[in-house]
Amino acid sequence: MLSHCLIILVLYSCSLGFASGVLTGDFFCHTAGAPEILLSNGPLISSNFSHKISFATDYLFQTPFQLTSTVQVTAISIFPRKNSGFLTVRAALYDAASMLVAQTLSITTSTTDFSDVQPKPWILPLDQPINLTAGIRYSAAYWFASSSNNGTGSVALFATSPANVTFLKPANNFDIVNGSFPLLLAAPYTFGVGLSAPFVQLIGSPCTNTVPSTTINLNDTILSILQEIRIKYDGIPALGASIIQMPTSESYTGIRPSANVICPFIPVSTVVSGVRRADALTPETVTVNDKWHLGSNTKAMTATLIQMLIQTDKLRLNTTVGDIFPYVSFSSITTPPSDSCTCDSFSHLDGYFAKSPYSCNLTIHISWKYVTIAHLLTHTSGLEALDMALPREYYIESLALEKNGTKESCTNYPLPSRRYHLSVILPMTIPNPPPSIDVPVNSSYSNNNFILLGLILEEIWSLPWESIIQRELFDPLGMNTAGFGSPIEQVPFDSYATQPFGHYEDDVNVLHSTDADNLKSWGSTGLVHANLDDWSKFIACHLQEGRNLTTLGFPARSNNFLNTTHLPYIFSSSVWQTIHNQYVFPSTNSSNSQHSLSELISQKDNIGLSLWHTGSNTVWYALVVAYPRLQQPMAVLVAANIASEDAVWEAKSAIINLYLAWQHQGQPGPVITSIATLSATSNIYVALILTFIALL
Repeated sequence: MLSHCLIILVLYSCSLGFASGVLTGDFFCHTAGAPEILLSNGPLISSNFSHKISFATDYLFQTPFQLTSTVQVTAISIFPRKNSGFLTVRAALYDAASMLVAQTLSITTSTTDFSDVQPKPWILPLDQPINLTAGIRYSAAYWFASSSNNGTGSVALFATSPANVTFLKPANNFDIVNGSFPLLLAAPYTFGVGLSAPFVQLIGSPCTNTVPSTTINLNDTILSILQEIRIKYDGIPALGASIIQMPTSESYTGIRPSANVICPFIPVSTVVSGVRRADALTPETVTVNDKWHLGSNTKAMTATLIQMLIQTDKLRLNTTVGDIFPYVSFSSITTPPSDSCTCDSFSHLDGYFAKSPYSCNLTIHISWKYVTIAHLLTHTSGLEALDMALPREYYIESLALEKNGTKESCTNYPLPSRRYHLSVILPMTIPNPPPSIDVPVNSSYSNNNFILLGLILEEIWSLPWESIIQRELFDPLGMNTAGFGSPIEQVPFDSYATQPFGHYEDDVNVLHSTDADNLKSWGSTGLVHANLDDWSKFIACHLQEGRNLTTLGFPARSNNFLNTTHLPYIFSSSVWQTIHNQYVFPSTNSSNSQHSLSELISQKDNIGLSLWHTGSNTVWYALVVAYPRLQQPMAVLVAANIASEDAVWEAKSAIINLYLAWQHQGQPGPVITSIATLSATSNIYVALILTFIALL
């Protein structure tokens, strides 16, 4: 095992427990004179220091900075005020890949010698001098603890107001891990961007010799990030990540647009690391073409299909559930379907669901009267109360229907369990329903909203949801690997797995592969799988907001809807912008849901407007974050074949940090293509995963 790890170190320059960032310059730095202040993270907040600023202990603070010249850093200084008793502190430096470069020891001192009036530096020596190069973003991280401060659980410090500082809650209390910083730190537990932060300084010396700037190799560095995260969160079989950009005039110069490309994008990087199946006798290495289960990221696709109908006047945001199913009457009592109907009973009815045996004598409870498309899209319908109210018999019957595999009588509808679901929830009472079509209730996430939206799509298009999304999204966008459910069915442990499996840990922390998934009837809320490139093709459409593709040589948008032969659009850029904003109901002054009409969660962070969503069926985890309003819109997609939320979020944060540094270096984009050709793979965990032998 040791020799295998050494080979990986040579090939991929990954960090296996050493405090050395992947972007740290390996060069000689000649210094002259005594160490000096190289830079600080901002000005002191007050010149008279009359305001005593305190910060909670046991949080990490992280402040980014960029050097204009090459330096050797030897220490980090902080500026305590007069605290009660003693103060413990530790500091560290991280590179643009969020990898640990160097750190100090945990140092405890009496704070009685410090003043609330006169700033006095407390110099924390690094464990070793470290050379940092120009052109690379770094960050200083610092942590405070053990300050009683009259029992307030806070520490009094001189502070600054930088534009960028992040408060982090570490996964483990530093007292437990003996105060050592993690080898990778990328804000999976972001507590918030503060208005003030501890005032710190870097101490060291400029390099007097000429040192070339470090150029970031994006793929290799992302690979190191994924490897380090898989080590940090022990037991992750595989991780994959992609970065895409929206084309600009500069990146598209000289490229002739393809007539068949919809939502063009630049595939900046696609990297995967790990194995498809941890408990195989010989674990198979993941590839960039492998499929990942996207879970609830499916909802954004369903929302796009709904928006297609809205744009063609087949739906409105204030269309009610009762409008969709006019042949199902309202009732003040719960009335489930009966079995008294025959196929002839439905022959005269007009409606896709109307001809189903599950519509026989079915009624909608009166509490559903004002539930609209907008309520469902924004999770402000009140349906979350029904999630826990579904009886045990519902799951037993649904599983039986899906295991049986027979089509519905009278209609040959392929998935009776989905219509059975509709027949169960429509008669149920919504405890806190919308009081009118223009008033939302408090937003609360519910799969039922999007199961119902899938059934609404079926009602209007008179097709199963799977056929609709295949025809309207997958085929036009060229999402050839997109499908439903687990990317692969279970095979013997000594057989070759052609795709990744989901994974879970048992009670003794042994990993097991599985092809388990949610009910098939839940398709529209969370069953799509695809490889990273095909998922990117859909996400790229969201980056078209505010972009005029005619400047890139594409034809002007016509009135023909989704002309997949000639136009690179699903919606106009203005439509994308509208559905990305948080929706405000007509009777309200502000939004009460972060879920936009695109289903993506619309928030502002320190980069700009972000659109993000996650998905997990408890054995996979996938995350996308898109920034459609940057000068060059971009998105990051991350997936894991185990439900490790923290690992995926930290990978996202580290990759975005790296991308911003890479972009700052002025890296040109690769030639635009529909295939993500930049890729890297790794099997660093083969030796480790061999220990996870199947016990089933």
